[in-house]
Amino acid sequence: MKIQTLKVTARDETGTGPARRQRVIGDIPAVIYGDGGVSTPITVNTKAFHLIMGGGHGEHAIVQVEVENKPELSGPSVIKDVQHHPIRNHIVHADFLRIKLNKPIQTLIPIVLVGHCVGLVEGGVPDQQLRELEVECLPLETPESFEVDITELTIGSLLHVSDLTAPEGIKILTDDVRTVIAIHAPRVVKSETDAEEVVEEGEAEAEG
Repeated sequence: MKIQTLKVTARDETGTGPARRQRVIGDIPAVIYGDGGVSTPITVNTKAFHLIMGGGHGEHAIVQVEVENKPELSGPSVIKDVQHHPIRNHIVHADFLRIKLNKPIQTLIPIVLVGHCVGLVEGGVPDQQLRELEVECLPLETPESFEVDITELTIGSLLHVSDLTAPEGIKILTDDVRTVIAIHAPRVVKSETDAEEVVEEGEAEAEG
């Protein structure tokens, strides 16, 4: 995996007011912390941040953070948390965790379902209950996604985390008993004709 570079700026002002002003000018207030270093408030350009998230790992991307006005704070980090506005859904804050490229990290990767599911051909209804998988691995070996083959699943089938096989160097941390996907039987909807017949049968029994 190729690590992406993200340029940020250390900021001195903290609090609601300064954070709001940063968002107005097109920046995202954020903080970088961990690995024995001090917690440092930073600002990130919104467009640059979206480009990073679109590079493969989404909101858990690994980046080389370059602090332009304090280069001694630069180094590799993982996006640990992204907060969205509850209504407008735009990003309002982000957390970066400092890491070492030679030490394993714990992170989340998206689950991608692949294959033409037998159960869907039979009329089944898919219910994907788990969309991310928590894993532990070296930063540069973090996969962009975890592919799950659902080809053989039929109506009534359940696929659990315990059924997954991780690539070499990847350790799955998500609880084994969690369900990844279930294929439910289709709901049977009675037609108006069937409903009328039931009513008529009920009336006939009442009269009898």
